[in-house]
Amino acid sequence: MDHELRRATAEDAQGIFETQVDAFGIADNPMRLERARASSFGHPEAHIVMLDQTGRVVGLVHIGDDWINVGKCAVLKGDVGHVSIRTELQGEGLGTRMMRWTVRWLRDHGYHLSRLGGLVHFYSRFGWEPFPRRFIEMNLSGVHGGRRQIAAVEAFPEPDGLFPGIIRPYDESRDFEARVRLRHDFHDGRSGTWRVSPEAEPPADPAGPDPDALNWVYERDGAVRAYLFAVESPLEAKGDETVFSIGDFAYDPAYPDAAAAVVRKLLAHAAPYEPGRITSRLPFDEMLAEALQLGGVYFERKEMFQAVASNMILVVDLAATLRQIAPELNDRLADSLVADWEGAIEIAIPARGACPGGDPTAVTAGDALPGEAVRLTIAGGEVSVAEGPGPVDLALQMTQAQFVKALFGIAALTELAPARTIALTPTQRAVLDALFPRTQTGSGPWG
Repeated sequence: MDHELRRATAEDAQGIFETQVDAFGIADNPMRLERARASSFGHPEAHIVMLDQTGRVVGLVHIGDDWINVGKCAVLKGDVGHVSIRTELQGEGLGTRMMRWTVRWLRDHGYHLSRLGGLVHFYSRFGWEPFPRRFIEMNLSGVHGGRRQIAAVEAFPEPDGLFPGIIRPYDESRDFEARVRLRHDFHDGRSGTWRVSPEAEPPADPAGPDPDALNWVYERDGAVRAYLFAVESPLEAKGDETVFSIGDFAYDPAYPDAAAAVVRKLLAHAAPYEPGRITSRLPFDEMLAEALQLGGVYFERKEMFQAVASNMILVVDLAATLRQIAPELNDRLADSLVADWEGAIEIAIPARGACPGGDPTAVTAGDALPGEAVRLTIAGGEVSVAEGPGPVDLALQMTQAQFVKALFGIAALTELAPARTIALTPTQRAVLDALFPRTQTGSGPWG
């Protein structure tokens, strides 16, 4: 039977919902059911649907758009999820066909990267590679002090009076502009985090403070210096624990107490729910880490490297990605001690889509994702991007994961195997460090 693949419209919303419910078996799970309903009817256009000859939705994939900072530039990531095929049609190769088509669609529509989470043995056939995830978490199982076990409610009392400013509930009618400003300033120029506009349309009917919401601001010296928005997240809980997730946070680094104050407020709220934890996608930022620790916040940085089921990354178009960030590379080079260096550096990613184990009978996406080799040519202080063969001073072949780590500053390029396994001259090392340094990277949108 022939099937049509196309971008979904509002008329497909019911079919999208029914397909997700059937494929994931969530009819008896109220929380997951509501999530599927919100996605299906709230944003049907964010899906690609597969239709049978009668026009019925029998498969779908959701693609969410995120612009992610690389310094002052940004790249477009397609977040792939909700991959669904109706149960009676599973095993017929429709999921494979849909994913192959999705890879082509991403490339044809100007995406630079793509991310998904799922089984490595399935999605690696279409080019995605395992990629780490980062979290900052706070455990609410008490604190060990020598022989003494300190309960969470004792370790994290209400912080009112512990800080020089005032912690109060978020009031949209008076705090909206401050939140927009803080959010922009906190994310602006930070690689690996969402691109945030410095402007936002104020709500027509702003809400006042909600005493039941986990939304607070910290006010000091006549201005809001931090805010935190959190929710209880039952879907994240394991066993009998209670989990709270920080969904939005920003602070003014000139007031380090502000960061700790709003987090301590959440800790005090969550402490009676022991055992539990608070999870977040706060950046791995040294100034933030020091501010939290000095303010009495216990936390753990977690970096997960998964294998069987994993967060996964795909470089959709290497050349377009490097062209997109060329202005940032120019600025980095200009600010370095090797600003006058001239030459060419080749960055190459091999063909993707090879099936694990090299099974020649398995369907691959290799035809959609050939290898790419791109030259960064530097002359007169300007970085330009060229494809095809040409003379180079330095050639680096790397995996997609290695490239994206360097792209977002998760690691410096010189820390990664492609640069560590060759003999770099001091000047070459300095050039690579200038172009692709380790930075105080955000963590949410890529993992």
